[in-house]
Amino acid sequence: MKDRDYPLGEHVMRDYERELLLNAQHQGYHFENGREISDFELLAKLQHHGAATRMIDVSRNILVALWFACDSMRDKTGLLFGLHFSAINGFEGRPDKRSYNQVFDRKTDIATNEDDFDNTPTLWQPPVVTKRIAAQSAQYLYSRVSNDRTGSLSFRCGENIVNMIAITPEMKTKCLKILENTFDIRRFTLFPDIDGFCFSNSTNFGCHSNERW
Repeated sequence: MKDRDYPLGEHVMRDYERELLLNAQHQGYHFENGREISDFELLAKLQHHGAATRMIDVSRNILVALWFACDSMRDKTGLLFGLHFSAINGFEGRPDKRSYNQVFDRKTDIATNEDDFDNTPTLWQPPVVTKRIAAQSAQYLYSRVSNDRTGSLSFRCGENIVNMIAITPEMKTKCLKILENTFDIRRFTLFPDIDGFCFSNSTNFGCHSNERW
């Protein structure tokens, strides 16, 4: 979608994700450990491996979220976001077996009205089918595509709805040391699969980088 020459609205995103799901299903990626997974499980799986979707990665664990905020672009000031539960819908702790079309239904696909949904994002907790999901206390937020200056995730702006903490490059370095040495929150423990293991043992890191002491 990077080379598009048209604005990314809800109907464009919907057409793209539908095509993404169809192509992934054609390749057999909608089966996991002998069972057929739901559309949202498949979207999460595709995003997990690098595909573009509307889903926003979040964590129930603020320390895990802090690690990701600090590890990304270490030379620039970052933001740690906290979204109040009153601003979201949710399926935490229970499955959402609805199909993609059921979730993102509209009266007609020909319509251009982008306000088919309310401006409340939905929180979805995927089943713990991978060690990475468990280690990161992973959840996903999604909503209709927003063109607001606050980003593509649509939510009601208001007092105490969104809290943001700025983290300077200096603070990132300090926080990462505390997270790694005190809480054992580091890349090696947050990505406990073969992809994470290989990356942690790549040329990007020293030979003792994965040792806690």
